[in-house]
Amino acid sequence: MEDYNDKQLSIITVAERLFAEKGFHGTSVRDIAQEADVNIAMISYYFGSKDKLLEAVFRLRMNASRAFINELVQNDTMAPLEKIYSLIDRFINKMLNEQNFQCIMSREQLNKEQSPIRDLIWQLKAEMLGLMRPIVTNAQDAGIFATDVDVEMLMTTLFGTIHQTIPAQHLLRANTAYAHMNDQEFKEYLRLRLSNHLKKLFKAILTHEF
Repeated sequence: MEDYNDKQLSIITVAERLFAEKGFHGTSVRDIAQEADVNIAMISYYFGSKDKLLEAVFRLRMNASRAFINELVQNDTMAPLEKIYSLIDRFINKMLNEQNFQCIMSREQLNKEQSPIRDLIWQLKAEMLGLMRPIVTNAQDAGIFATDVDVEMLMTTLFGTIHQTIPAQHLLRANTAYAHMNDQEFKEYLRLRLSNHLKKLFKAILTHEF
């Protein structure tokens, strides 16, 4: 895992926000330098190019997820369903708190041009699937989870549901039932609603218990 100093992290954070707001091609290194209050030469020194800076954004976010899943898989004290629930909450929190990154990630996945970033995305997804699979298969072998579980579709359901809910939150927010909530209260409500829904769904799929 890369170790970034405070100045590098500041540049990465600014770049992430600008890439989300203006798109990768709509953001210049000069824009990033001005927002981060550094000179262009410093960005070149630390990252080499705008492409490499975008890669740094992805690697920073991906490494945190990789470390969490590895630790979860190796945990011998948690029941399999607890691990799945922990995974659900982890990614709900991650995706709600990193909406700039999710915007970039969604855009890059739709990019038809071959790019190192798109390769990184699919590399991470394949890796997460490979790490998650033993949680399910070990529980299947122990007779805890049903044998007909489609792990690939399970992961797609997890990320797809969260991905679709984030942009739809403005529509949900328009409901008068939530008018009394401030932004932080609504975000917490949405987090709990997503968590409860996905946990019920995954429990039903994995154990055939409704």
